[in-house]
Amino acid sequence: MITAPAAGIYVHIPFCRSKCRYCDFYSLPDREHQIGRFVASLVTEIREAVDEVKGWKFDTVYIGGGTPNLLTPEQLGAVMQALKDTFGLEGLEECTMEANPGEASEAQLRGYREAGVNRISFGFQSFDPKLLQFLGRIHTPEDNFTSFEMARRAGFDNISCDLLFNIPGQSLKRWKADLAALVALGPEHISTYSLTMEQGTPLSEEVARGAIRMPEEETDLAMYTWAREYLAGQGYDMYEIGNHAREGRACRHNLHYWRIGPYLGFGPAAHRFDGEVRSWNVRDLDEYLKRVEGGESPVAGEERLTPVQLQNEKLAFGLRLREGLSVTEEMGYESVEAFVEVYGAKLEQLHDSVVLNADRLSLTEKGVLLADSVTAELFLDEEGEL
Repeated sequence: MITAPAAGIYVHIPFCRSKCRYCDFYSLPDREHQIGRFVASLVTEIREAVDEVKGWKFDTVYIGGGTPNLLTPEQLGAVMQALKDTFGLEGLEECTMEANPGEASEAQLRGYREAGVNRISFGFQSFDPKLLQFLGRIHTPEDNFTSFEMARRAGFDNISCDLLFNIPGQSLKRWKADLAALVALGPEHISTYSLTMEQGTPLSEEVARGAIRMPEEETDLAMYTWAREYLAGQGYDMYEIGNHAREGRACRHNLHYWRIGPYLGFGPAAHRFDGEVRSWNVRDLDEYLKRVEGGESPVAGEERLTPVQLQNEKLAFGLRLREGLSVTEEMGYESVEAFVEVYGAKLEQLHDSVVLNADRLSLTEKGVLLADSVTAELFLDEEGEL
């Protein structure tokens, strides 16, 4: 058992009303009749984890999916009560729940707030009805505005909203209009993501057979660059490559992931990490229910990270943060000199993309645009060599 610093809890709700063509998260349409049974199993899984993490202090809970707002406030309340009974949660600072625009009433939102949710995350994706239809979203632009206003009235003073760019048929002008519309609402947090083709999704299959053509790389880059500059000018700090927040409103839960911190995960396909071992639940609702109801563990597998794997992950995720990461405190080198002994030649080669300032390693402006390729250059091989 590992004594962990502040940790997070992720709860996966696998139900949704409609599967978007780009989504590769584990989610299931037309299974809402199983929600009651699922909640009972989820509560059981949570309560049986009491002995796994004695000494852990949890400061965040994130309820994702799927579409968590398909649970009633009472059902969500039962899940939250199980978490409180099992883990205490006396130090809980942030409890986020994802929600789809147009799918939760104001009364529901008030109920979620009363159950302990203090941060709501809306998947707006766009304000253009044609783009929403292309993506397979079932809400309208009007639902974006209405849901946001209802969340404010329900007492949420910490709202995050997602927008997608690099969508086929989306112009830079349209993207600028979407950003302006969102900023006018005044959320505390904005996530901007480039639409990507995840293997096995309808979108990737349509692109592969030539039915859909993705935008050119130059368009993708122009949209990303505009978002960064525009949101910075509107008071949203880019604290992570795709995430922007008002002062003090960065997503605490996601910072656990980006800093390779510990977290628990509950529900089908959920992952957990204790600082050394990562494990994951079965990615199948029926198998999950069968196991939990039968008194078995839903864990499907685990891997113990080697020191090299752990260091590579710290680099990959830590460099996504604007602040970068400490080569001594976070990467574990005895001194900056010891770090430079290993990475010095590579840092010199990548001097325009990555910078070492005192003991913090971070990306330059150019490096941010090339983050994936830059971090890959810094990965150690299995023998710990560059």
